[in-house]
Amino acid sequence: MELLNAVLIWWLRGTRYKWSRLRRRLFERRYLDVVLPDVNSTEDIEACLKKVTWSKDGVLHLYDCISYPQTVWARKKDDCDGFAVLAAELLHRWDPDTNPVLVTAIVRPIKLSHTICAFRYGKNLFYFDNDTLRKGFFQEYGDIVAVFTKGVEKVVCWDMVKPGTLEQIDFHIN
Repeated sequence: MELLNAVLIWWLRGTRYKWSRLRRRLFERRYLDVVLPDVNSTEDIEACLKKVTWSKDGVLHLYDCISYPQTVWARKKDDCDGFAVLAAELLHRWDPDTNPVLVTAIVRPIKLSHTICAFRYGKNLFYFDNDTLRKGFFQEYGDIVAVFTKGVEKVVCWDMVKPGTLEQIDFHIN
């Protein structure tokens, strides 16, 4: 296995989430009292996400981290994982049966790595890709990964985590 791929797998397999939880505790506690908007549909969630601007992680993120959804809403900017964690929280508050999860694919080239929020809607899986709801007849999370990584050189690995705790549910090395 190539050294860079080994480092990327190590990062996603656990270090990213430990770093995210630590960074949340150190730098984002002040945002926990931010009130998130009430939503009544996936359309309402999409409208909320459209109020957030995509931006690259800053220096204090060091590499990459997942903020609290309240941080994303208060700042109105974040990268893909910020959109995903906000979508997941709003989905959970609207309908816990949607069982939202964060799905991250680490790919080559690295700059195309991406996080989305996938969720159950009826018998199918749908996902929020930044501020856009993607509907489909997805039956498995791997089907979604195949769609949002189409055209990349290589999918190194991908995982699923619980948005609230950042507990890893599933991990795949390709």
